[in-house]
Amino acid sequence: MLVLFERFATRLQGLKWPTVLGLMVMLLITAWVFTGASPELQDRWLIPAVLISVWLLLLLSGINMFARIPAMATPEMAWWARVKIRLHRGLYHLFAWFMLLVSLALVVVTFQLAAAWIRMN
Repeated sequence: MLVLFERFATRLQGLKWPTVLGLMVMLLITAWVFTGASPELQDRWLIPAVLISVWLLLLLSGINMFARIPAMATPEMAWWARVKIRLHRGLYHLFAWFMLLVSLALVVVTFQLAAAWIRMN
């Protein structure tokens, strides 16, 4: 599973700075919708602004987190070095499962909020 996430992050490294820029723009738009927009505009644009911001944050987190996964331990390494690498890769496995669960939960929340937003507008 780590190989899949690493390939995904490596393939999307070219989108890192556009994702950062998009996230900053969406955070500014979301802040404006929260603070400066009229109640009608808040009703109309709050859900899409928050969803796009959260998706961009998740994409940026995946690109940054899985770009450099440590190589597997080899038998020639010292015992302590193998233990450190296995612990490090184990934490990456936990992060990968967490990222997968968060992505699935965000898909469900996106569908629910998009349906509510479509009904409202």
